[in-house]
Amino acid sequence: MIVKQQHFVPQCYLKNFANEEHRLFVWDKIKKASYPSHVKNIAQERYFNDFPDSLLSDELRDKTKSQVIENDLSKVESRFGEFLAQIIDCLEEIEKKNLFDSLGVLDKEAKKNFSPFLTLQIVRTNMFRQKIKGLFQSAYNLKTRLDEALLRNKNNIEEIIFPDIENSTNSIELDDLINVGIEDYSIMQHLLHISNVLDQGLDSEISTILSGHIWLFGINSTSIPLWTSDNPIVIKQHQKFGTGLASHGVQIAYPISSKHLLIMFESDCWYKLKKYDGISASLSENNVKEYNKLQMIQCCRQAYSSEKNFDLLRT
Repeated sequence: MIVKQQHFVPQCYLKNFANEEHRLFVWDKIKKASYPSHVKNIAQERYFNDFPDSLLSDELRDKTKSQVIENDLSKVESRFGEFLAQIIDCLEEIEKKNLFDSLGVLDKEAKKNFSPFLTLQIVRTNMFRQKIKGLFQSAYNLKTRLDEALLRNKNNIEEIIFPDIENSTNSIELDDLINVGIEDYSIMQHLLHISNVLDQGLDSEISTILSGHIWLFGINSTSIPLWTSDNPIVIKQHQKFGTGLASHGVQIAYPISSKHLLIMFESDCWYKLKKYDGISASLSENNVKEYNKLQMIQCCRQAYSSEKNFDLLRT
């Protein structure tokens, strides 16, 4: 079966923010409007994960063969959905029996097993694709400036800036990057998809970073639901140390449902929290608003909620 609408945020995940009919509310920051929608119609684009024709031979250029990534993602999402359901069940039991400080949610091995799913979510979004496009555009702009300087000064600027050294056979040079062409930036995205789907992120540097953080699970008992978005894994910077996944003091937040939130703390800065690794805690109303605001700010285009309450950030 040919899949036209291909999600970059899994439907099994989005359903945790929807009602029994799998409908939720959307805030579109481009349209500056909110409206109800079904999970099948959000966080997706037509043929988003298909291989570009330029990567395929003539005999492989049909939709069923170009959708190998989409097909593999559906298998990964099935396992992800099961893992996610187990975490939510555990958190609901903790809240029901008031076991916040005494019962852990995930141990070290479980964190290691769950991190590849988070890694895959990070690299498969439209936001990540736009970042790759920006990388190619920046490289193109740099090359253009170097060429202009070369014409003005009639010197080999590249030799001055980049001295001649023995190159590794595995290195990618600036010219190699430029020659791919900005219009083909999606090739890099597809290759990243392949890498993470084939090994499910188990050997990924991103997975290693995430599993090395301190994980706390927030339980939302307030009247305000947690939001998610088309870029659900968001970053809270610590002071001015940067927004990288491994930046000093960074917090990485991933809402699991309207009532549950995973917060990953960089361990060097937040070392005092190590004894709470894998434990859950209750979220305050201010906590919920703060993490919802991150979803609104860092989404590519849309934020999602079980209620039409996006005006809460104005109060």
